[in-house]
Amino acid sequence: MSTNVKIFKSTDTGAPGLTGQAGKLIELLDAILIDGINPKTISALSRSGSTATATCVGHGYIVGDCLLIAGADQAEYNGEVYITTVPDTDTFTFAVDGAAVTPATGASITAKKAPAGWTKPYNGTNLAAYRMGGGNQRYLRLDDTGTAYGARVVGYEAMTGISSGSGQFPTSIQESGGLYAAKSSVATSVVRDWVAAVTDRHLILWVNVVDSAIGTSACALFFGDFMSRKSGDQFNTILIAGTSAAFSGSSFQKVNIISTSITGHYCARSYTQLGSSIAVGKHVDGVKSGTSSADIGSSGLIYPNPSDGGLYLSEIFIHEPNNFRGTLPGVWAPLHGRPLANYDTFDGAGDVAGRSFMALHLYNMGQFFLETSNTWNL
Repeated sequence: MSTNVKIFKSTDTGAPGLTGQAGKLIELLDAILIDGINPKTISALSRSGSTATATCVGHGYIVGDCLLIAGADQAEYNGEVYITTVPDTDTFTFAVDGAAVTPATGASITAKKAPAGWTKPYNGTNLAAYRMGGGNQRYLRLDDTGTAYGARVVGYEAMTGISSGSGQFPTSIQESGGLYAAKSSVATSVVRDWVAAVTDRHLILWVNVVDSAIGTSACALFFGDFMSRKSGDQFNTILIAGTSAAFSGSSFQKVNIISTSITGHYCARSYTQLGSSIAVGKHVDGVKSGTSSADIGSSGLIYPNPSDGGLYLSEIFIHEPNNFRGTLPGVWAPLHGRPLANYDTFDGAGDVAGRSFMALHLYNMGQFFLETSNTWNL
């Protein structure tokens, strides 16, 4: 499966609207994990050197979008590609093998924003089980019968039906009914802003549940494999979500000292590969941030850093109590107190040169940086 990073936003052409109503989170996850969004027909496709130009009337795509091209008789044009330029509303370009026959032919050549490559093996009324397409191939079960903050999520090592499986994390003893995936502060048709980053083994979903410009009520969910320090780790899949039906139950923004776990953070198993679901914690570069327990990006260095005018950031590390287990891909912690405005973007320098980021606010004055380029450490 492809490990390409795909970024989706509520402002994308054809993006599903997320509201506090039942079933709406399933509609969103179906689109970004399974189906893709904004399908279009390409009327002409040609190549000059290693650049392909597609004519696609009113396509609505932007530079950096990961598209799935299909239907060309010449295989070089098909597959996942990243848009390099958008000359106008009816054309876009992408890199292609310089030996491809031009122009491309095919009865129907199509494009769409590429989905993550997961599957949906089981479903029910406002219920869905999604399976990662790569990595450990664990399952995320979503109960979307609730409204507002009421969607429930739980991970499984294996499933045999929409309500049956083994290796549940968290277990029903740890969190009865699972964790919470916030959709909105109200159970109405009011549409909320959201941003998602996905690969075939990761789902990161940020939701501004009140649509406040300040973003003090925004929540985030992480499900997928993290980069483990344990060689051959087969149980380094983590679920991070809310612990109650309110934005105050959000847990993604929390970091703490390495001797303790955090509520709402569960790994499939310990690094020993034995047992069952284990509560874990996460930490950032506490030396630079000047704190050992806080919310991501809520305090720390002056911004910009007085000595060099710099913006400092840290990877986000997963720990079992007093045991460094690994690193979360695609997400970074600013080592300042909310240094940027919500949705601000920037390109990295120094150790993170070549990477691009978007700042997203979190509950309780937190902030994190979503890595929006196809440069994740996997």
